[in-house]
Amino acid sequence: QIQAVLEAYGIPHTGSGYMGSLLAMDKNISKILMRAAGVATPDWYLAEKGKCSQPEFLPCVVKPLDCGSSVGVTIVDKEEEWHTALEAAFSYGDRVLVEKKITGREFSVGVLGGRALPAIEIIPEKGFYDYKNKYQPGMTREICPAGIDEKQESRLEAAALTVHRILELGYYSRVDFLMDRDGAIYCLEANTLPGMTPFSLLPQEAEAAGITYQELCEAIVKNGKGAAL
Repeated sequence: QIQAVLEAYGIPHTGSGYMGSLLAMDKNISKILMRAAGVATPDWYLAEKGKCSQPEFLPCVVKPLDCGSSVGVTIVDKEEEWHTALEAAFSYGDRVLVEKKITGREFSVGVLGGRALPAIEIIPEKGFYDYKNKYQPGMTREICPAGIDEKQESRLEAAALTVHRILELGYYSRVDFLMDRDGAIYCLEANTLPGMTPFSLLPQEAEAAGITYQELCEAIVKNGKGAAL
């Protein structure tokens, strides 16, 4: 909504435009587009408040339809955890996404100016990459470049560029993936405004590609939406 207001008034801004922001924020729409473009994503369905009793598959991940930073996300391994997970997710809206749980390694790939940056591997010290593990120092190890072979790196980069394109994202984004034990990759979602502290994932990937933090920030500002910045 903020991007739509800015563009309606001709105010330049960084990041994706209103259309890309809408497509990426709605996890159901983005997953439909991913699958149509041939990018694998975990099986899922929408659950509506008051209209769901038991999970269609276990284990699963229950998440709000349109929140970020893993807010309201719960991994459900046992049926008795189902209703508590729903309650947490429904506190953010009347529809939630129920996604089949994929067990494996987690990666993120930044896209900058039409180019995929080196993949970064995310290894939480405990649990999954939830809000606490994302923002509290020392809770997660981040390895960039990731310890994967060239073929795996190429597959991740190609998928990230495809997702970036089909969601009509702007000059930069970050796309999140899981890789299962067999090496199959699944796209979880795209981040239209990824974290931008010097220690966030995208700046770490840029540094691995030889782009300093200052250069990264300047490139994003110069390539913002709207009039020249």
